[in-house]
Order: sequence, then C-alpha cells, then structure tokens
Amino acid sequence: MKKYLLYLSPLIIAAYMTGCSLDDSSSAELTDIDLSELDPEAVEQAIREAAGGGGGGAIINNTGESIDLRPDLSNVTFLHANVSSWPITSNLPNVTVGGGMISLPFDKAREWPGRNTAGANVNANPWILVNQGGQWYAATWEWMRTGQTAKSSNSVEGGHIGQSPLNNFRPQSGQVYGFMVSGLARSNVRNVQERTNVVMIRWP
Repeated sequence: MKKYLLYLSPLIIAAYMTGCSLDDSSSAELTDIDLSELDPEAVEQAIREAAGGGGGGAIINNTGESIDLRPDLSNVTFLHANVSSWPITSNLPNVTVGGGMISLPFDKAREWPGRNTAGANVNANPWILVNQGGQWYAATWEWMRTGQTAKSSNSVEGGHIGQSPLNNFRPQSGQVYGFMVSGLARSNVRNVQERTNVVMIRWP
C-alpha cells in the first residue's frame, strides 16, 4: 500500500493544495482510482513523504539515472545512529564537490543547537550513502561546527567513517553517492533528532 501511495502522492498533493477533498467527484478527472477508499492515515503519510517531511526520506536525484534507494531509507544499513525516522526539518538543495571541498548548504546550520564534543562546539554530522555489493550503507564521516556547511572533500573516506564495511572506502570518480546532514548522530551525544533530505550526486 505504501509503495502504491507514493505513485499517487503527486495527485493527492495536487488535490490537497487546491482544496479538493479526496472524495470530491472532480478528482475523477485526475485518476480513475477512487481516492476515498484509501486509508486517511496512509494518505497523510504519503503527503508527508512526497513533501519531504516527517522522516519520509525525500531524495533529490541529480545523477540522471534511476536510484533504487527507498524514500524512507528502509533498505539502508546505518553504520552510525539510524536516523531514517528523524523528521526532515532542514532543506539540503544541492551538494557540490570542487576546489578540495564538499559543500552541503543545509538551511539549519545556524539553528540546530551546538554541543561541546569531539573537541569543538558542533551541531551536525554529514552523511554519505554508498551502494556496496548491492547493499546501501549510510555513515557519518565528520562533525560540523555551528554555521558550517562545507568540509574537506578528502575527509570523505573510510578512515573518517571508521566503521566496517566502509572503513577502507574511497569515493571513485563517476560513482553515485547520496549525501545528507543530521543532528548529532556519530556518537551517543545528541542535540536534535532532525535531518535533511538526501541528495544523490555523481562524484567528479
């Protein structure tokens, strides 16, 4: 049912945004499916997922190819804290790599509260999602200070990840990876249990 609703969610959102009820007869112009028969809670969840909120795992795919990453990240093995259910409260519009830096311009870099850990006042962890042997893995590789939105691209590697099976990982040119940012999740220290959407890019 959930996968089915993800296909319907653009139609549901269209009705939602225009003020149409799900049992409005005009909805027949949009689809032959009787939306009134859908479970209301499932419909609300589909709206949250398509809109990128409530831990729905919204994904921005900038690679030009199909990605088998589930919107709720349920097919991902997390090597640090499992943040898949943390609500998406921050927007990550894009990720760029160049000039020795990786830029992750999430919009709550100055809003999430900082904590003194890892030798600095930090408030976020950047994540990489890697498909290895047909399995997706997600891991943090660094800490981000309050207001910081870029890290050295050389730090995106297994030594910084420090968790098997990505402890020897190095990004390869032309390969597709996902990136996101969350509140502190690399250790047992927490500030907010929130995260961004995922952005898929091809490593330059």
